[in-house]
Amino acid sequence: MRMHGVDERDSSWENDAPRFRIYVFEDAENAVSTFDLLGATVEEALEAARVQSGNDQHLWSLALVHDDGRAGRGLVWLSGNDYNDNPAQVDDPNYWRARGAMQNRYLRARAQAGEQVVLPTGERLIRFFPEWGTDLPLWESFTENYPVERSALPLPATLEIDLAAWNERWQDMANTLEPDITAAPWWPEWEREGVRLVALLQRALDGIAEVRPEFFGGWPR
Repeated sequence: MRMHGVDERDSSWENDAPRFRIYVFEDAENAVSTFDLLGATVEEALEAARVQSGNDQHLWSLALVHDDGRAGRGLVWLSGNDYNDNPAQVDDPNYWRARGAMQNRYLRARAQAGEQVVLPTGERLIRFFPEWGTDLPLWESFTENYPVERSALPLPATLEIDLAAWNERWQDMANTLEPDITAAPWWPEWEREGVRLVALLQRALDGIAEVRPEFFGGWPR
């Protein structure tokens, strides 16, 4: 996330009658129910989304509907995104943040209800990012498996070694943090290795867990 000051006069139009769109993904196949909401504030729209999802019993997202005279109707995602997009094809940190927000509130609700902490598909959710003072860069939120220890997942020993080495390199190199860590000379090669490891992890955990990368572009956790 980045924030900077702007001239408040730089906009050329306003709209005080927004149309919000709620998406509720209702089962393991992500069948969608969609609702448009008029005459509401964004706070009311978020609350309506929670109600329609059964207080986070289903994955949900919220968008602002925007009608462009040239391009037609489109969406500006406010919370979450289209969960039916194929995550394996995406390396955009904004996409993963939005998908992660949907998953986190769903899994948190399951944990609070004393239910198994799994996605609608029955798969677990393994987060992948480096951190200080840990061995593997793997995490399973809302469970006792946070952080993930060696042998806790059915991973080849060689993959665990590579994961630990990737995490250790970050710990060593991040001691000399630049204002923008992604500009560091070591970052591109390290990030490419992370992409390779994510692919290997997802292959090893196929049908067991979804792997969510949280390191693209220096993604702050």
